[in-house]
Amino acid sequence: MAKQKLIVVWPYRFRDFDWQRFELEYLSPHVEVHVHELIDALTPEFAAAYANQSEHPAVRRFSSLKEWRREFGKVSKDAIVFSHVRPTNLKLTLICLTMRRSGAKVIGFLLGGAVVPGSNSNTHKFSNMSRLKSLYHFCRRRSLVFAMPHYVAVGGIETEQRAQRDFSRNSELIRMSSFDYSQYIMSKKVAEPAVNAAVYLDTGFPGFPRDEVLTGRVELITANDWYPNLNKFFSYVEQTLNYQVDIAMHPKHIGRDHSPLFGNRNCLGGQTATLVAERKLVIATNSTAISYAICFNKPLVLVWSNLIESGVDARKKSFIENFAHETGAKIFNIDREYTQQELRDVLVIDHAKRESYKRKYLTSRTDDKPNYQVLLDEVINAAD
Repeated sequence: MAKQKLIVVWPYRFRDFDWQRFELEYLSPHVEVHVHELIDALTPEFAAAYANQSEHPAVRRFSSLKEWRREFGKVSKDAIVFSHVRPTNLKLTLICLTMRRSGAKVIGFLLGGAVVPGSNSNTHKFSNMSRLKSLYHFCRRRSLVFAMPHYVAVGGIETEQRAQRDFSRNSELIRMSSFDYSQYIMSKKVAEPAVNAAVYLDTGFPGFPRDEVLTGRVELITANDWYPNLNKFFSYVEQTLNYQVDIAMHPKHIGRDHSPLFGNRNCLGGQTATLVAERKLVIATNSTAISYAICFNKPLVLVWSNLIESGVDARKKSFIENFAHETGAKIFNIDREYTQQELRDVLVIDHAKRESYKRKYLTSRTDDKPNYQVLLDEVINAAD
């Protein structure tokens, strides 16, 4: 008997990192995996943000939507579809309609595991705007009901609320965990730190092309504004705590030369979870991999600069402030000087904040099932 088909419809560049976080190696014994990558058909300019791509034979790249629809029609009957396409414009809405009309079961995903800017705003202060937004989301849900997925995978209370706001009431919630938290469940790393070291969770800001390529946002802070004093801050950490600072490369930028940005420091790719598990301190701006600091109970330091703190990059400032509020982490300004005691004070963890973060952003489950097992139990094997 032929395996049921699983189709991942992916509007970005698909990497080995994505194969891992969708846990496709665990699903592939049960289903026939097809990955349909649409970046060249949708936003070819966004390819500049990626330094690597998966060469797995299951990954097919389409340069036109006509070509994709033809192939999708061949394999989609009675399939399961993992979709990261949202009906935010006409072209994407037509893709969503194609998936819904195919006879496949479509699953959308809200598993980022990160704080959303503005989530701590005073909703009473902006009550009129909130009402308008609620009306907009209501109208959008009703008008796009036939383009919505059958299921939405959520991880945490906040994403459950977002799903109820953004998706049709007919889209059934599948309670899962963030990608990072599910990886943590499967790894169950419990070893003591092997070295006196810290890790910086690099996002590529501001040295490499990132999502700004897609959105058209102009980078407001230059590499010269950021890296010299960031490296001075790392030296301060190294001298104060006697911790070596290593760099965890962002998955998009593995393959690019990081040495001009971080000097002689170790820049390591594809090892973020292990680096956090084995280091004694995590340093970050607004990386989603902050989830690993929560999972492994590591002290966390957030960093920004005078330009960010003053609001030159208001969006990044909002991200960092929200992470600080939700995790209890202290923000250090790399353009200032701090005492040794101020740095040592951050080694104390606010465990109540960590538990709250876990429930709000990382998982909707209490049984510690990894995501692939939830999908097998609740959707794939139950599809009939």
